[in-house]
Amino acid sequence: MKLTQFKKFLDKYFGDKLIEKARKDDPYLPNGLQWRGKEEIKKIALGVSANQKFFQKAINFQAEVVIVHHALGSDYPFFLYLPTLQKRLETLSKNNLSLFGYHYILDSHPKIGNNAQIIKKLGAKKLNIRLHDGWGWIGEFAKAQPINKLQRKCKNLFNHEIFAVKAGKTLVKRIGVVSGGGIPRAKENLELLEKEVDLYITGEIIEEKLQEFKELGIAYFACGHYATETFGVKALGGVIKKKFPNLEVKFIDIPNEL
Repeated sequence: MKLTQFKKFLDKYFGDKLIEKARKDDPYLPNGLQWRGKEEIKKIALGVSANQKFFQKAINFQAEVVIVHHALGSDYPFFLYLPTLQKRLETLSKNNLSLFGYHYILDSHPKIGNNAQIIKKLGAKKLNIRLHDGWGWIGEFAKAQPINKLQRKCKNLFNHEIFAVKAGKTLVKRIGVVSGGGIPRAKENLELLEKEVDLYITGEIIEEKLQEFKELGIAYFACGHYATETFGVKALGGVIKKKFPNLEVKFIDIPNEL
């Protein structure tokens, strides 16, 4: 298969509207083909983040294309290229690898995005209500769930310890999900209140959010940045396998405790 053909498929699948929004609202990390390698492709490696360990495993798999959630960024807005970034670019060039990155897109996508997938896997229904400028989604359970049960469910789903701020209701009906580093600020907190979110699920938390969310009366689960961002790229892999059964597609896990 040709790289040009594969890129056209991905562009069409995501659509012009989402791609344009990603480029406008997410200037820090790429959403699309960042580095072009060889034209003929047979194997695709999927991962969360573009780093040397991931690249080496992709090379061992003999991939021609790598697709990640976090592609290569620089010190925005100064575009300072650290030795680590230079080495990664050398690895891509030397091995003729193509690199696709989908940051905003694989959080925001209404079907295969991290947040849509998390809501589905937790057994809730994704509502047509976006969260935090489109980075996340609102989900709702048919029947309110005990918060302790949801904590156990999240621990199993993410295979990660959950830092749980238990506040507000003990039975959770509506959840807001923003994977990765979705630590909310005042604007986002107000949005959670307005959209009647009982539990906020994201990857990280910082010190002041513990008391802040207790005072807001909204529960908060920090489930791991990496752990909450494996779902979108895996789901994209499923789409690619279905469309192109002759391509070999493999998710490469580079576990990250954070």
